[in-house]
Amino acid sequence: MVSRLELYARIKEEFRFSWEEASGLIIAILITGFIFSFRDWGGDQFNLLIGIKNLLSVIIIAAVAFFFHCSCQKVYGLSTGHKVEFKLWWTGIMIALVLAFVTMGRLPLILVGGVTVSFMVRQRLGEFRYGPSWRANGLTGVWGILGNLILAVFFAIGFYLLPQSYFFEKGLILNLIMAGCSLIPLPKLDGLMILFSSRVIYCLTAFTVLLAWALLWVLLKLTGTKIGIIIAIVIGGLAGTVALLVGSEK
Repeated sequence: MVSRLELYARIKEEFRFSWEEASGLIIAILITGFIFSFRDWGGDQFNLLIGIKNLLSVIIIAAVAFFFHCSCQKVYGLSTGHKVEFKLWWTGIMIALVLAFVTMGRLPLILVGGVTVSFMVRQRLGEFRYGPSWRANGLTGVWGILGNLILAVFFAIGFYLLPQSYFFEKGLILNLIMAGCSLIPLPKLDGLMILFSSRVIYCLTAFTVLLAWALLWVLLKLTGTKIGIIIAIVIGGLAGTVALLVGSEK
């Protein structure tokens, strides 16, 4: 791990979204917004105004989720000397749309694509094991999932304070589903990259996602208490502290 000043310099110089990435993310956001608002167009009776309002709300949530997901991956990639780019997966989009129509929106999935990690020669000079690293690639995928879980905690807090809020409820479930779908080991998804990097890392990440589901959705939805959120924040804080203490600086 590079020093904070070096990481800041790399972010300032290299952190950006190409036109191809931006257009792909816009498509992914719009498709995700449509899928997750599929059943929210007025309940028993169709209502255009309510449907448009809910669609716009989910599009905003999806935009935040995708941007933060990819940003976490890009920043971690820069810290290890790798360039991270989002790639759209049209086959996954069609699968998610078909499932949404077949199940009438009861099975919303996010299968829009993943990231590719490329070697940055200048940023890797002097690094141990100069060449590309499967482990670094896998951890890059993990950081996108962690980004969604961090957002899920914030949406869970909002949902606890405002249990009738459509925005916070959708934000919580969307980020949890996005974290879970990212782990699916299919081509073009981050899960396959994580699995190839290390089975131990894959299993730990899967356990973290399941724990987040239990604490932030099941426990909060069933009991309505904040104990799950508190446990999630404590565990996340301890894990972050350990990561900072263990991580080395040059």
